[in-house]
Amino acid sequence: MTTIREATYGLLRRHGMTTVFGNPGSNELQFLKDFPEDFQYILGLHEGAVMAMADGYAQATGKAPLVSLHSAAGTGTAMGVLSNTVYSKSPVVVLSGQQVRDMVGQQIMVASHDATQLPRPLTKLSLEPLSPSDVVRSVAEAIHTANLHPKGPTHISVPYDDWEEQADDNTALTIARAVQDAGALAPERLAEITAAIDAARSPVLVLGPEVDATHANADAVRLAERLGAPVWIAPSPPRCPFPTTHAQFAGVLPANVAGIAQLLGGHDLVVVVGAPVFRYHHIHRGRYLADGSRLIHISQDPSEIARAPFGDAYLAPVADTLARLSETVAAREVEPRQPAPRATAEDRPGLLDPNTVFRAISELAPRDAIHVVESTSTAAPFWSNVEMTEQGSF
Repeated sequence: MTTIREATYGLLRRHGMTTVFGNPGSNELQFLKDFPEDFQYILGLHEGAVMAMADGYAQATGKAPLVSLHSAAGTGTAMGVLSNTVYSKSPVVVLSGQQVRDMVGQQIMVASHDATQLPRPLTKLSLEPLSPSDVVRSVAEAIHTANLHPKGPTHISVPYDDWEEQADDNTALTIARAVQDAGALAPERLAEITAAIDAARSPVLVLGPEVDATHANADAVRLAERLGAPVWIAPSPPRCPFPTTHAQFAGVLPANVAGIAQLLGGHDLVVVVGAPVFRYHHIHRGRYLADGSRLIHISQDPSEIARAPFGDAYLAPVADTLARLSETVAAREVEPRQPAPRATAEDRPGLLDPNTVFRAISELAPRDAIHVVESTSTAAPFWSNVEMTEQGSF
């Protein structure tokens, strides 16, 4: 007979999830028992580091990793970094250990009394199987949900005595199941967007992380070049959706209402693709958009569309829509845009200007380098000086 643990490893293997990042505790030992030789376990000494490695792995490989964490305390410690996976659209499956099933209600040591509530609202899904026989199906649901657009983290809590239980005859059907994420913008809706762009006097593109997450960067470039339009990156970017070396790259929008409205004010049509409208941070109030301007929002995230305070929205696959728009919009003949001048570096004795530092990094880094930046106070010099041309470069 096959145990729940063995069946779960079979499910993970079926989905190519043979890389596990973790910081285990006592509740996880039964799951890690007889760890398969074809799997790789990457140990982190802090849950935040574990989650960060998993996020980076998901972005770099496009594969969903499994993250194995201890019950409440371990999972809770990882939540600061878990929020980053939400905005980077990273498919990460978090598996947290739980005390033996019939003792959880007593809130004994290392039991997570309400485990499904802990990571919410950061995760797309958080569940704890109601019986051992539902563990494999629940893990499968977490995997499928993480990988369906918009991709993002999911969480499942499993009592550790479930792993030794026997799987039933239906488990093989669950493991063999495939889920395809399909869909496309209806032809009449595509025609509406195309007509609006073609009729615009001065369109501008604003691109977000979903462009990079769906590997649609090249189609975004083709659309921008066909329009001759400037391209901004949506504020507070967790990814780089457009080459920073491209002549039409205008920069990163500021994270405030007034600043965005001012920069986009000269355009009668703003097309936002794969980003929320907008992820503000600093409070500089004002009108969202200048009079005479219209905003079209294209996203495959229903939540982004529903919560946006303005603009006409289309729920549609980002990659497919960009590819089709790059073929259907009319090509324009416009004067080539001149790249924005670099900021002047003002070094002082014993103190390097951030512009100097980032230029040196850019000159020394290989073309396919992946840049990880935690210095938000030097974001402007970073985006002005570092050359990023490849998908997944940030």
